[in-house]
Amino acid sequence: MERYKICPNCNWQNPPDEIICVKCMADIINVPVTENNAVREAKKAEGIERKESFKKESFDDRTMVEVSKIILRGKDFVLEVFSGDVVGRHEKGKEYLGEYKTVSRRHAKFFKQAGIWYVEDLNSTNGVYINGMKIKGKDVIKKGDRISLSLSLELTVDELQ
Repeated sequence: MERYKICPNCNWQNPPDEIICVKCMADIINVPVTENNAVREAKKAEGIERKESFKKESFDDRTMVEVSKIILRGKDFVLEVFSGDVVGRHEKGKEYLGEYKTVSRRHAKFFKQAGIWYVEDLNSTNGVYINGMKIKGKDVIKKGDRISLSLSLELTVDELQ
């Protein structure tokens, strides 16, 4: 009987000894190990019965992992953001965002779920906007979108991987 750790971020079946999801790099150190039968029953209940295998490719005795990231372009800087990263004055991008006092210390989280990229407002003081529209909670983002962290900072989504 196979055992897995199911990533709560992307639902990937990871080996039981993994501490980081091999698909989206989320922290799974405290995720309980699940038996194969329990996984199959849960998927049947959701109507998602499908077979997935671990996505690993070996190269020179090293494990290669596909990493999801986006490129955000600011006025005079570029931010490379990975799935699960939090952006803000004290987080990812702090070297560029420190001067923007209307951007919260932990402003927004960017993550990829089921192949779709999202941005989530982390209860920031001045909000998150996509193409000029303020979001509540999380919302889908795509290439070319303008994401504003408050009204003083606009980032353009250059790439989605």
